[in-house]
Amino acid sequence: MRAAIPTLVLLLSAAAAFGLDAGEQMRFADGIYLRGFYETAAGEYLVLLRDHPGSPHEAAALYRIGECYRQLGNQTGAERFYKRVAAEFPGSPQAPRAALRRAELAVAAGRHAEAADLLNQLLMEAPSAEIAAAASYYLGYSRWQAGDKRGARAAYERMLAEHGASPYAAYAALDLAAMQAEAKGAAADMQAWFEKAVAVAATPAVKAEALYRWGDWAYRQGQYQLAADTLQTLMVELPDEPRAREARLAAAWSLFYLDRAADVLPLAEQLAAEAPTAETAAAGIYLRANCLRKLNRDGEALGDYERVVREFPATGFAGRAAYEIMVTHFKRGDHEQALLAAPPRPDPAQAADVLWMRAESERALGRAEQARTRYEALVRDHPQAAPAVPALLRLGEMAREAGRLEEAAAWFHRVADDYPKDPAVPEALKAAALARVQTGDRAGALADWDALLDRRPEPPAAAEARLQKALVLIELKKAGEALAVLDELLKAVPEGETTARAHYWRGVLLADKEKWPEAEAALRASLALAPDGAGAALARLRLAVVLQRQDRMDEAADQFEPLLENPVLAADHPAMAEWFVRHRFDQGAFAAARRAGAVLGESAREPAWRQIGWYWAGAAEAQLGHDAKAMSCYEKAVAEDAQTREGAEAQLLLAGLELKA
Repeated sequence: MRAAIPTLVLLLSAAAAFGLDAGEQMRFADGIYLRGFYETAAGEYLVLLRDHPGSPHEAAALYRIGECYRQLGNQTGAERFYKRVAAEFPGSPQAPRAALRRAELAVAAGRHAEAADLLNQLLMEAPSAEIAAAASYYLGYSRWQAGDKRGARAAYERMLAEHGASPYAAYAALDLAAMQAEAKGAAADMQAWFEKAVAVAATPAVKAEALYRWGDWAYRQGQYQLAADTLQTLMVELPDEPRAREARLAAAWSLFYLDRAADVLPLAEQLAAEAPTAETAAAGIYLRANCLRKLNRDGEALGDYERVVREFPATGFAGRAAYEIMVTHFKRGDHEQALLAAPPRPDPAQAADVLWMRAESERALGRAEQARTRYEALVRDHPQAAPAVPALLRLGEMAREAGRLEEAAAWFHRVADDYPKDPAVPEALKAAALARVQTGDRAGALADWDALLDRRPEPPAAAEARLQKALVLIELKKAGEALAVLDELLKAVPEGETTARAHYWRGVLLADKEKWPEAEAALRASLALAPDGAGAALARLRLAVVLQRQDRMDEAADQFEPLLENPVLAADHPAMAEWFVRHRFDQGAFAAARRAGAVLGESAREPAWRQIGWYWAGAAEAQLGHDAKAMSCYEKAVAEDAQTREGAEAQLLLAGLELKA
């Protein structure tokens, strides 16, 4: 431009020296205008108007002065000359263009109602197709910006119908898509407008813009396959357009979310290497780290995350990278390193997760008080975050482990109170009820079991809740209600371990009412469902007692005999063990009596019962002709520090055997 200045000076000198007619003056001014010297050109057009009033070039000169002022940023001056064209030469070819320019200036200044009026008037005058297309587009835009979406849509659709091949068609389609962005269920319409914009784009730049907006919209909607396809089309077909470079990040993330980590790596590395800003470079390295982690290359991923934190601490990705470093250590179980890596000011979207990992790490390291503080902060500051419910459960567990059962029940109950729709509510109500039982708050426990059953849990959970409710009712001396609950349980769940326990407790309650046949049936049903284990042993013991009450001693003894395999159970029920020994002795089943007597002698907790056990073991050995073994058993009986009749008899029998020997 500087090289053209001397030539321009010569031209101006020549123009001043020689008078030019109107045509020559117009061509002279146009030449200066085309070179971009707008201020000088405006002066020459003004000379034409001064020296050649009424010339056929007057309308064009007025319009060009307006254009010069517009290029120079003097909107007021431009407006004044555009108005003169409309007022003084309404039928000139420049009049429609001047009207369009006035509307554009009004749009730029935010005077959308004024712009719409100008454009409506212009379109009523049936301008050329080129002017009509531009006016229709700006009319739609003005109405949209003024809040008249219906009017805007009508203008845009008319423009596309009448001027579909215009350079403005793609912009109209893009604006229609943007207008639909906030409408529910408008995805199909938006996609149709994006397709239209790509199809009618008049230039590579406009097509790139359309593809970029389409891909960006799809990415934000979570339609990652569509986003990847669209943005990759842009990058492949129009690689030199600025939008192609801007599309790399969203395209890379779309591929990442499609689990195509291997395809993302080249894009991420390109972003990191060619990034125009630190933010983009950090984004590329961060994305590459995520890909490496997905490819099970955790060591390399950790290095990239650390690089983002180290080299780009001021970017938005530094905190996210610090978070990923923490996650990596946390998943490895390296809790000390996880705590050291925790970002001091995490991204708000990750703050709750950071608190959760801090709390879990502190807990794993045995720092209960610090962990409790973190859990409480999480519940207080991030009540809507995903870890809030697990944090409440942890607080309940920790209180329970510390023996603070009332506090534990309160924490568990908060899950049900504050998050009634959370899947963890049944588990929390169960834990609260069990804690209340331990504190003696049976009424509270009963309410919790009822609350759990009101939620209609799955059959196994419902059966367990009904069983526990029945046990609470038993403790409250409400046997009738307990039986009704157990009957309801058995009707809903006819098989399983819980059902076996329900039959057992029915047997216990029926035995308390001395309904011996019904109790027997219930206990036998319990044994049929769970023939082994501690529950079965208790059922067998109860059944033996019920059979005794029905004077069916042999059957009772048959039920009790297997229990002698468990010395602890024999020790817990020494009277029953003694009865069994006597009964087998009276039956002449001396081997069984000897074995049972020895179990009682070895396992009973009180000396008197041990003395009785050894006496009967000795008596059985004597009946079997094993005098030496009988003497050994009698000696053990006599050695016990007890004063029982069996002890005295053991002493006499021992003396007799010694004399006999």
